[in-house]
This record gives sequence, structure tokens and C-alpha cells, in this order.
Amino acid sequence: MAPPNPHDAFFRAVFRVPRYAAGLLRIALPPGLRALLDLDRVEVLDASHVSPALRGAASDLVVQVARRSAEAPPALIVFAVEHQSVDERFMALRQFTYVAEQSRQWLRNHPGATHLPPVVPVVVHTGDTPWRSPVGFQALVDLGDAPEDALLRPYVPVFEFVLLDLAVAPTESLRPGVEEVSETALEILQVGPRAEAVTRFDAWVERLAPLRAEAGGASTLAAILCYLLYVSPVPTDRVVRAADALPASMKEEIVTGAQQLIEQGRQEGLQKGRQEGRQEALAAMLLRLAQRRFGEIPAETTARIEAAPTPDLERWLEGLLTAERLNDLFG
Repeated sequence: MAPPNPHDAFFRAVFRVPRYAAGLLRIALPPGLRALLDLDRVEVLDASHVSPALRGAASDLVVQVARRSAEAPPALIVFAVEHQSVDERFMALRQFTYVAEQSRQWLRNHPGATHLPPVVPVVVHTGDTPWRSPVGFQALVDLGDAPEDALLRPYVPVFEFVLLDLAVAPTESLRPGVEEVSETALEILQVGPRAEAVTRFDAWVERLAPLRAEAGGASTLAAILCYLLYVSPVPTDRVVRAADALPASMKEEIVTGAQQLIEQGRQEGLQKGRQEGRQEALAAMLLRLAQRRFGEIPAETTARIEAAPTPDLERWLEGLLTAERLNDLFG
């Protein structure tokens, strides 16, 4: 069964690797801010350093980065990196509370400290349309142009978050020389649930092939394939074949996930059938799952499925668990 929020789970699984977190920051941060930081010294903080208020709300991912200045305290810049798939009007307010929570957590982890580190929140927007809401807290506060309003402005927090809007800038053209896995993962986060993922899938697998030789790379690749298995229209058998080079235990996890998806679809079909007409619902479910696993279904096969009696449809749905080819269903 798919995780409750596969997008955030995928984001954490990939970008908890310091190298890929650094690649994300090279893509997301404005040039001036990048120049202040040593992105070769990125540390992904464990759960004890993450405020409980951020867990499950900001992708549970906070990284610490050293500043280049020798006078600046080392490794005290903390980034809260959040995946956000919809344009939310009050995102700046949410990020403002995350900064406060993470600052309190930092003080708990550093008793006796007299200063706080800067906290820079980054929102990765993967929506279908460009982000339109304010990135600054000040824009959310209702202050007019009357002279007396100027007396209130000193009490309005000056705060912004960094926005990486993938709806505006496709990752493949963001910046040359960026870590390719980071760039590919962001592209998958943006495009994975869409129809075009089917045509891009082979290119993604090729670009991610070096992960197989990296320490810990197999687990990152497995997380990416699992994400595509759960959210994308890429046929299941193509995802399973891409897992062939993974260690047996990781491949088995993906195969099991594929089987669970098929069984889940079968159960949904049965339930829907009880409500809307068993034969019609089972036929629609079988076509959907068969297309997900084997790709485009020929017109004559579609007609055969739509006309089949309920017992045949149930048997064919069960056969999806083991069939290697579409024709195997009807043997």
C-alpha cells in the first residue's frame, strides 16, 4: 500500500543524503546566498535536531551548512526544506512559525547559547501552475498608505522564504553542473504523477544508473522507483524491470509493492462493483490496472474485457499478480 504522503516520503528519502541536499540548495538558493555558504559542508540533521512541529509538516528535513566566513560561527545555518504541492496563500505565515519552532529546538540542543543561527526555509513548489501567493510575511499584513500606518511597520516581521517554483523552471534547464541526481529527483517530483512520465521514464533510469555503484545509492534508487510505482502512470512491469540491478531485498520490496497495488485495485474493483454494477466495474478496473502494468491495451483486447462475464474478470484480475505479458491473462 502506498505511504500516506508519497511525495514527502520520496523527498526525504532522496534529499537526506548530504550530497543531494547540497545539489538541491545549489538549485534553490539565490546566488548571493549561495556565495555566503560552503555547500561542500552540508550536514543533514537527525530527528533529535528537528522541531516536533516540523515533523510531517516540513518534510522532516533540516540541514546545517557552514558559512564561508572564518569569523562566522561554523555550521550554524539551518535550512528547513519543505515540499509543497499547492499554492497556499498563507505559506509565509507557516514558514514563519517553522523558523520560530526550529530556533527553539536549536536552543534546546545548545543550552547556554546567547545567539540563534539564521534559519532559511525553502519551499519546493510542484504545482501545475506558477506560484502566485506572497513569499514575504509583510505582504500578508493589512497596512494601508495612511501616514499613521508607518508607525505600525516596525512591528511587522521582515521575513521571506526561498521559493523553488518547478512549475516555472523545469529542473532540466535550471543550472548546468548541478548534481544530476538532485536535478533528476526534482524533475520526477514535478512530472512523476503526470502522463509524460511514461515517455521520460527511460531517460530517468539512465541518468540515475550511476547510483548503483555509489555507497548507499541503491537505497536511493529504490526509493525513487517505489515513488514512481505508487504515483506515476508508468506501467508496473517497466518499474519492476528497472529494479533488476538492485540488491534482491530491495527488488523484492518493489515487486511486493507492485503486487499490493494490483491486489488493492482488485479489492477496489470488487467494492465498486457491489455499488455500481459488478461486471462493468471489474472490467474498468482490469483495464486500468492492465494498462498500468503492460502499457497501451489493443482495441480488440479492450472489447474482449468489456464483454467478459464476471467470473472471467475476477480470474484475470488475480492473474495480474503473476502475468508477465498481457496475453498470459487469457491463457
